[in-house]
Amino acid sequence: MPATSPRPDGSRRQRKKERTRRDIYEAAMRLFARGGFEAATLSDICEEADVGRGTFFLHFPSKAALLYEFNQRIAEEFRATLDEPRGSARDELRALVDFISSALASQAEVMTAMLAEFFARPPGVDAASEQGTAMPDLIAEIVERGQERGEFGRGVAPQLAAASLLGTAAAILSGHVFRPGAVTAQEARRQLLQLVFTGLAPTGDAAGAGASRRRGRVQKSK
Repeated sequence: MPATSPRPDGSRRQRKKERTRRDIYEAAMRLFARGGFEAATLSDICEEADVGRGTFFLHFPSKAALLYEFNQRIAEEFRATLDEPRGSARDELRALVDFISSALASQAEVMTAMLAEFFARPPGVDAASEQGTAMPDLIAEIVERGQERGEFGRGVAPQLAAASLLGTAAAILSGHVFRPGAVTAQEARRQLLQLVFTGLAPTGDAAGAGASRRRGRVQKSK
């Protein structure tokens, strides 16, 4: 009886799947860099990546869903920069926001167009979100570590904090929050981090003044 060839194991199939996914992403980004996001059709991307349309849709429900592969890569690259012993969770979140901002700035026009289409197609967002969890997982991990060390309060689930940060950042980048030119990138970053770390609670001098006024009202009422 002839010997049968061993079936490829799951890890080999997974590696092949990941290679194909990355090949599609890299082909798409090359086309976007040449002619812009809108000009590159799915047929163009498939030809550049040497895959069929069915293979494309197996990995990405739309062109805009390529954004999840971008997030995966950024999360992996940032995680590789983290050293032990780990530093402050706040500092890590600030560094991550800067890391993402720098990556986005290098291809701002493409990313803005991709985000705009991404928000315009909710079904595609839902389908792609199941495949791209590296970034929210990374943020949730940092938040959870900060909660365990007492840097953050425990009243918010780490996953909700991650979703809030990413959703707010995406809304800012896609132009859904500020009018073009209304604020600088640095100011948008400052407001995003303030929202993440302190929410709408007053901070600095305003917080102290507010606390003093409240104490004064309490004393007068006694």
